[in-house]
Formats: sequence, C-alpha cells, structure tokens
Amino acid sequence: MKKLNVTNLAKIAAKDALNKRKSLPKSKHFGLGIEEARRQGIVSGVGRAKQLIRSDTISCNDAKRVAAFYQRFKNRSSPKVEGSLDLWGGRDFGRKAVKFVKQNCK
Repeated sequence: MKKLNVTNLAKIAAKDALNKRKSLPKSKHFGLGIEEARRQGIVSGVGRAKQLIRSDTISCNDAKRVAAFYQRFKNRSSPKVEGSLDLWGGRDFGRKAVKFVKQNCK
C-alpha cells in the first residue's frame, strides 16, 4: 500500500508549532496535549506533530486523519486554528493529504 511522503515543510511547520506552543502560557495553547486527547479518545496534535517530525512517510490511515482534520478547519482562521493546523503539518500538507487519500486510500 502506498504511503504519503511527509514534506520538509510539514516537518518544519510541526516543529515550529511545538516550539511556539511551549513558549505560550497554558491558557493560550493550541491543539490538544497527548494526555488530554487520550482522555477524549482522539489523536493529539502534539502527538501528530512528533510523528511528522520523525517520519518520512505516513500510512493511509494516518493520511486520512490528517485530511479529516484539515477538512474540519480549512475554512477557519484564528491563531489557535493556525497553530493546530501547523501541528498537523500545515495547510499545504493538509491539502496534499486530501488529494493523496482520494487517489490512493480506499
């Protein structure tokens, strides 16, 4: 099965978002931390960012999650939304994931 290549821009967006998130007070954090997401039974933006930084490719299942996250927030804009999208690789990577899923994942 094909895998989606994680672009350098996606890695940079994820790394920058993690660093920015660390520098903000907790009340201004964007994206869910790993423990908070686990309690809600969903994937964490922080966890996804760490995966994108360390991986060169992601599976169709992970690409579907990235695409779904992007689709949910693609028409929204605020500092928290932008930070959250960057944890998931950024807008360009989200669009790439949507296209990849449509062409390669059944």
